[in-house]
Amino acid sequence: MIIATSPASRARRGARRPARLGVAVLTVGTLALLTGCDGSPDAPQAPAETLAEALTTGDFSEVPVDGSTADDLEAAVANLHEPFGEIDPEITVGEIALDVPEEDSPQAPTATVPLHHAWDLSELGAPGETWEYDTEAEFTYSRDADEWRLEADVEDVLADYDGAEAVGISTVSGDRGRIMDRHGKAMVRDREIIRVGLDKTRLTEDGSPASEKRQRQAARQLAELVDIDAEGYADKVVGYGDEAFVEAIPLRADSDRVTAEELESIPGAVGREDTMSLAESSDFAPLLLGGVGDVTAEDLEEDETLQAGDTIGTSGMQATYDDTLRGDGGLRIHVGGQTQHTVEPSAGDDVDTSLEPRLQQLAQDTIADQDSASALVAIKPSSGEVLAAASHTPEDSWVPTATQATYAPGSSFKIVSSLTMLRDGIEPDSTVQCPMSTTVHGQVFNNHEGFSPEYLGDVTFQEAVATSCNTVFVDRWDDTTSPELQQAAADLGLSNELQDIGMPADFGSAPEDSERNELGANLFGQGVVEASALGMATVVSSVAAGETVHPWLVDPEDQQDAEEGSDEGSDEGSEESSEGAEESGLTSQEAEDLRTLLADTVDYGTLKTMGEVPGAPVLAKTGTAQAGSGEDMYAHTWVVAVQDDLAVAIFVEEGEYGSSTNGPLLHDFLTGAPDILE
Repeated sequence: MIIATSPASRARRGARRPARLGVAVLTVGTLALLTGCDGSPDAPQAPAETLAEALTTGDFSEVPVDGSTADDLEAAVANLHEPFGEIDPEITVGEIALDVPEEDSPQAPTATVPLHHAWDLSELGAPGETWEYDTEAEFTYSRDADEWRLEADVEDVLADYDGAEAVGISTVSGDRGRIMDRHGKAMVRDREIIRVGLDKTRLTEDGSPASEKRQRQAARQLAELVDIDAEGYADKVVGYGDEAFVEAIPLRADSDRVTAEELESIPGAVGREDTMSLAESSDFAPLLLGGVGDVTAEDLEEDETLQAGDTIGTSGMQATYDDTLRGDGGLRIHVGGQTQHTVEPSAGDDVDTSLEPRLQQLAQDTIADQDSASALVAIKPSSGEVLAAASHTPEDSWVPTATQATYAPGSSFKIVSSLTMLRDGIEPDSTVQCPMSTTVHGQVFNNHEGFSPEYLGDVTFQEAVATSCNTVFVDRWDDTTSPELQQAAADLGLSNELQDIGMPADFGSAPEDSERNELGANLFGQGVVEASALGMATVVSSVAAGETVHPWLVDPEDQQDAEEGSDEGSDEGSEESSEGAEESGLTSQEAEDLRTLLADTVDYGTLKTMGEVPGAPVLAKTGTAQAGSGEDMYAHTWVVAVQDDLAVAIFVEEGEYGSSTNGPLLHDFLTGAPDILE
């Protein structure tokens, strides 16, 4: 793309160089032998430096010129500099050669001044690149005026240049890097697209400029066809030049959204072939992988390494790792159609991820039919790899529910509370009290509706967890402190301060300053504790692994290439809520006890209706958290589970119960996963 072109409007008027005399050539270092002995002038060092400055700025008012060609030099410099904007060359003076005739010769002394021109091309999107070339200027000494005068020639500016030739800079973006899956195969790469837009030269039959009315009429027709803002696109079309192609929308090459016949029916409408960095389908992990788009004027202003026509990441992984993926652009500097300098583009680097594409697709399909925001995250506990992170969100939301949205985790958070109780001496087979209701500081807490009377009263701690007895946990408010609960959460991986998946993420929070009834509510996942699906998948992964799991989505070696840290997407309060949490770690014995507590949820507890799942036993915990109030009350529903080396968390923003809403989803996912992971 040509980003700037200077006019070719003036004919060359530079004077011819005088022929050099067949006399001795003296350098600056030999002048001492001449000066003062035979009246020879010193070399024109100061005039040469003045000329170098003038060639840089275009102001020749201080340069003594022999003849009336200073205007030609100024025009030539302006013509060459125009495409470069505010970039000026650095011009240095080399070793001056001084030609001194015999003392009685009528010829005047002359000097040849080597000039080295260096243009820093970094601001044109080619960091570390320079365009360098040499010219020579000729000076003649005027004995009458006692000064050196420049024999002006536009080739002092650039060799073989007439001062008025068209000068331009053509730019090209480097191939964008790919986003890879855990097997080293590209999930996101350059794919063929069609850029649909208006070619303004085709709005009239003879190619003459179209009226504003005609431009707007065609723009509105095309906008309605491709379903974009009609008035906004019409304004964009009118604002472009008469020969511009104004893009409306890029479409995948295999898209059936627009037909050739439909485009032909609209004046000026065309489709241009191109490529764009895309996933295989538009609905594959769109919020996670993100998208790309053309740079805007604001982008160019904020980042000097960008150039017009570049493609940059606009969301998700494409935006977070844009510097890595984008690579460096190339350019060609041409004068009069002849190439003067070329910088080849360099491709961006790939970004390696932990995603398992087929499992990601299964996760998306599992939650696709939900009527509210939902998420499914799957982690490989032994390695911390995030195998899938599916987000089902409202159409107007760009926040990935799976990794950045936090909610009350309900009884799934009892895994964290159980760890505090284990640390206080309670064991899975210890006897605990499960009343139907309990009161803390005037607030009444109940077990869920339909709680089996069989498990009221004296029960084992393992039975209390399997059947999800709320009151057992609420009554620990006076034996557990908020800092202890926060530490347990951190040891199970629920901490923004201690985690980094290589992308903006919010794991959740357990405040350290809750007391009495608020602390009681926190202990069964209500109150003010929060978690994301990523956070709860990490908790159950740690239980499975026997140690604190640090999940990752982007290869840690690639993470250091991103200029923006992964804390960008965290809620403002997340760091504050994690203050004071220090990683002490989960012990193998604690993890074994937690696995024991989760063993019976499927056998006789809250997931007994889930049905048989092939393979190893499933360890699980459900959760239901009330949200809203009065007639607007609804429930966030959860289930977390482990089977073999697979940990899963499933969240639905508006469900019935974790067992009835999320249980069947878990069954479907765990039934399909083994064929993918075998």
